Amino acid sequence: MEFDVYKIDPKNSANISPLGVKRQWMEETSDKHAYHCFPVSLSNSLGWGISFPEEISFIWDGISDSTDTHVKVLSGKKFVSTARANATISFNTNLVVTTKSNLSMLAMPTPNWPIDGVWPFTTLISTSFFKGTFPIAWRITKANEIITIPANTPVASIMPISLSDLNNSIAVIKGYNDLPQDFFPKEDYGKIVSDINKSGKWTDFYRNAVDHKNNKIGNK
Repeated sequence: MEFDVYKIDPKNSANISPLGVKRQWMEETSDKHAYHCFPVSLSNSLGWGISFPEEISFIWDGISDSTDTHVKVLSGKKFVSTARANATISFNTNLVVTTKSNLSMLAMPTPNWPIDGVWPFTTLISTSFFKGTFPIAWRITKANEIITIPANTPVASIMPISLSDLNNSIAVIKGYNDLPQDFFPKEDYGKIVSDINKSGKWTDFYRNAVDHKNNKIGNK
């Protein structure tokens, strides 16, 4: 799905780029084990990352009210605002995002990229007619501690979605007995998985789209 992004001020705008697979916490797992979880690794690249070319840091005094004096911006001041108050910080992206009439833009926390002390808001913007720079905001959850966002760290992931398709989706609830008889793996599945794990290797069945006997299943 194609969408347009306009930089209002190229020198003072956020950057937008496809998200990558790597995550620092995954790098730090034993033998980078986390990457063998294909659903997680695949989700890491979901959407387009919004980041800034400079470090941003701020601190909140723990008071949440309608005044904007309780969050102090320490660096990257041109890219953030405290005007929303209520223990939030807003990002000045200087990006205008436009989509066709059947699409909206979902902004959400960067997949599997936790940042201690903040809670990124998930929002839906009707970018087919919204006239303004794209808004991104965080709720601060840790008081009296400096929170630093290194330069080029994604503060959100954005992706176009069709609300009409989503609203027309239907969940058909069925009983367990309605599943095909051969839906679940055979009894030898558990032993094969256990033997592989004990050998120090990874199964990677789901990642490779094969069953426990290396037969191809599904479509990658």
